[in-house]
Amino acid sequence: MCGIIAIAGKGAGSTDSRTVGAMLSCLSRRGPDDTGVERLPGAILGQTRLAIVDLSPAGHQPMKDNERPLTVVFNGEIYGYSETRKDLEARGHRFSSHSDTEVILKAYAEYGERCVDHLDGMFAFALWDDEKEQLFVARDRFGKKPFYYAWHESTFYAASEMKSLFATGLFKGQVDPGALDDFLRLLYMPPHRTVYANIHTLPPAHAGVVKDGALRSWRYWQLEKQPSAATYAEAKAEVRRLFDKAVEKRMIADVEVGSLLSGGVDSTMVTATAQRFSASPIKTFAVGYGAYRSELPYAEQAARQIGTDHYELVAPKADMQELRAVIEYFDEPHADSSDFPQALVSKLASSKVKVALSGDGADELFMGYGWYQKFWHTPRWKKIFRDPYSSYVRATEVFSGRERKKLLHAKRVPTAFERTVVSRFADPFDKINAFDISVYLPGQLLSKVDRSGMMHSLEVRSPFLDTALAEYVFSLPRQFKLSASENKILLKDLLAETFPREFVYRRKQGFGAPIQEWMKEPDVRREILRLLSRDDHPMFAYIDKDEARKILASAESLGKGNAQKAWSLLCLALWFELHQKRHG
Repeated sequence: MCGIIAIAGKGAGSTDSRTVGAMLSCLSRRGPDDTGVERLPGAILGQTRLAIVDLSPAGHQPMKDNERPLTVVFNGEIYGYSETRKDLEARGHRFSSHSDTEVILKAYAEYGERCVDHLDGMFAFALWDDEKEQLFVARDRFGKKPFYYAWHESTFYAASEMKSLFATGLFKGQVDPGALDDFLRLLYMPPHRTVYANIHTLPPAHAGVVKDGALRSWRYWQLEKQPSAATYAEAKAEVRRLFDKAVEKRMIADVEVGSLLSGGVDSTMVTATAQRFSASPIKTFAVGYGAYRSELPYAEQAARQIGTDHYELVAPKADMQELRAVIEYFDEPHADSSDFPQALVSKLASSKVKVALSGDGADELFMGYGWYQKFWHTPRWKKIFRDPYSSYVRATEVFSGRERKKLLHAKRVPTAFERTVVSRFADPFDKINAFDISVYLPGQLLSKVDRSGMMHSLEVRSPFLDTALAEYVFSLPRQFKLSASENKILLKDLLAETFPREFVYRRKQGFGAPIQEWMKEPDVRREILRLLSRDDHPMFAYIDKDEARKILASAESLGKGNAQKAWSLLCLALWFELHQKRHG
């Protein structure tokens, strides 16, 4: 796991060491173990390293190929890289290290732009090809690892985090009102855009070539529905086989691997499987909310049964100082209530291990959210005469379209882009599932997990998002995952083979913080009053002052839905304050 930078184009040669150093220093939490820079004829590549695989100097980056003029910087992990290496060796390639980074170089040397088809993992990388005088860039299939870029006078600047781009002194963030509309609707930035009009992101499952002052990019992968004739018993056995393999691959590291154990179905299954591949008790980590609500008893129960070395902490109240630190590090607006506890559990885990497994992706692949049941029980006449997907979108948005028009100073609320994501499917369930996998998962969950982990130099790995497993599960019949009364059917059946039914089939709680209660706490109230008193608050340049104040002022007495609206405006206001220095 690392932080990477890349500069390509006519301005690369004149970029001084001070600028490069400033860009890399912003990524020190992503890579506290090592730093490297390589100046090439048409590019500069740099990296800060969190050493996980091949801790020797041979794993240093930027890494040059030992046969061709290729150089790469890479953030992430390639899983099963030993198998890919054997295949490449059989094709005549010679390796100089035991690092997964070198596998990327050799895969590109063999397959060119199609190399990503042969890489399984979480990654964002930039590879300079001196023969072609081009920079090849790519991002993993689900969007676990970030990749941001911007242009200045035909020169391409890219980095793992936006703060690194701002450190060049060349850019001022131009806040995009359309992106704020997306934030107010979703509480996060969808994966195709950033909050700034002049800073961009390479979307998940995309690769591209930077050459002659332009980026040519394309989608190289997407989940497809394939015919499945498997019986339920066959599917259950195959999911178990693929999942075991996915966990085993993610246990490979030259450092200790732990697990984030909430006590829910997903993290419990990950942890129980991981323990089977460890000769000693793995370290597990959990967070709870004190008197408000807590899954800590379930995490403790799971840890005892599995036999882990368990650690936990309690977040009894909203810590405004910690919340500000999280919002500052995230770079973009993000108001999910679990951001704060995710950062806390990542901090706890990083005090013991460098790598932790998580259960992210299971709810999306196995239809684990309550809105699937909600659609199931929708009367048939409503399904016929109304667009179920549009109803789902309206039901899950935080601020309605009418409310966003009142709040935003923008003259026009942009049309949501998600229809392009779901248009491949006719079935409403499949459309909702496609949104969850292609928008919600990378935009909300994976961005949160990556930033929270990297904030504390912790690498988080997600076995459920293994490519082979995801492709198989996506094509399984819906009845294997969902019924009128139950979700994640197959997954729960697997866990119920070793855990009590009352543990497996209890009501889903989720990881979100008790914001309705937090909004009544004195520290939060003081922060809201402070924000309300500022007529010159930078948020009010984009958000209607009177409308925002109306929502924030009544936060203490609001119900659950409106508390989320007040929390999102609180987080947005803090984001504007903490990032104002970067705005044009």
